[in-house]
Amino acid sequence: DLILLEQVDVEAITEPAELIDYLSVATRLEARLASLRLAAEAAFANTACPDPRVSSSYAEAAAEQEVAYATRNSACGASKEIGRALALKEIFPAFRAALAAGEITERHCAALVDATRYMTDPEVLATIEAAALQKARTLTASELRKHLDKLIARHDPDATVRAHKAAATRDVYRQPIGDGMAFLGVTHQAPVIDAVFDAIEAAGKALRAQRGGADALRAGNEDAASGACRADALAALVLGTRDEEGAVVYDASRTQTEVHVVMDLDTLRGERDGLALLNGTPIPAQIAREVAGVAEHWRRLVVDPVDGHLLDYGTRQYLPAALREHVLHRDPICRRPGCTRRAQEMDHALPFPEGSSDTANCGGLCSRCHQVKTAGHATIEDSAPDGSGTWVTRWRQRIRIPAQPALEPRRPDPPPTVDAPAPPGVVDARPGTDGEEGGATSSAPRTTDPPERPPF
Repeated sequence: DLILLEQVDVEAITEPAELIDYLSVATRLEARLASLRLAAEAAFANTACPDPRVSSSYAEAAAEQEVAYATRNSACGASKEIGRALALKEIFPAFRAALAAGEITERHCAALVDATRYMTDPEVLATIEAAALQKARTLTASELRKHLDKLIARHDPDATVRAHKAAATRDVYRQPIGDGMAFLGVTHQAPVIDAVFDAIEAAGKALRAQRGGADALRAGNEDAASGACRADALAALVLGTRDEEGAVVYDASRTQTEVHVVMDLDTLRGERDGLALLNGTPIPAQIAREVAGVAEHWRRLVVDPVDGHLLDYGTRQYLPAALREHVLHRDPICRRPGCTRRAQEMDHALPFPEGSSDTANCGGLCSRCHQVKTAGHATIEDSAPDGSGTWVTRWRQRIRIPAQPALEPRRPDPPPTVDAPAPPGVVDARPGTDGEEGGATSSAPRTTDPPERPPF
């Protein structure tokens, strides 16, 4: 099918129905390839961790990382795919066969596996699979999820146990989303979330009324939007204080928290708008200056002017504590390629005492990746002072570790411009020269003053 599809020039097809047929075949082929990939992932998981009861979580994490590199996925995404692959192989063979036949998509399989992740009764699971497959061939993945909720409520006798397991996963998490913004997420039991949202919405409505409501929004005050008022009300409820009358008082500019704003001196002084970082996320230079304007503490970081990697973290004492601070600020994100967690532990590429404690041999890793490496499932080769190196997995996949520049490398200054002398017989008519209209060409070339260099 793939060979045949590649021979078709879709740009030459003028009949829409034929293009729909082409898309249908391509979708079935995509499902077939997904079934092959999932089968390989399940086989690899069984080979790498043949007995989950005795294999360590670090071995499982290493297997997830191997699959992530091979499939160009994140470790979290690879973990979900491996779980999905094992579930299709061991619990849902009918869905696996339907995927291989191109009757359903991988999204349908993900909906089934996710919805039943806390269920253990094999008979109930088989009943739900059979009932869901009849609908999966005609429903979208989103529609199938709603249908699965009804099937589980009807057939699962352990709904209470499942609800308790789900409640144990409640959490609060954050995620940067660019432009100096971040996302805060909360997972909790539905009644709690409803009550929290009702409180936020009530506070948001009161704040919107103070800001002028819809009239103010139409007049151009974007802070009067309902969403902005809810967000500000939540910040006030969490970070604000109450005055003597019981009203919540909140001044965002006085919020005491530690944030890392990184920019060069020229950008700080407003002489240029270079790249700036807020907790590692790129932000506009003007926003960085606004955040820095209310800072109470400063730290000087010296970076390499060529590639931008960290040279000094603002301390002259070369002690282990200072080295750890230097390394963790040079490598704010875990060194393992593909990991997006913040670095929490200082790791020796070549274990101590065989390897020395210096910027070349040390790097920052998150706790999980550090334990994976310590357990022997990965090594680091060619570790360099700028944080670069090579991550080598247990199965000898080699992935380059790039340096994490504290700022973008500074562009080289343009070469000085030199006024070339006029050819013989040509009169230079520029002001200040000698000639018929300006005088003869000056014999000394003129150069522009070089731009000022930063103090480091």
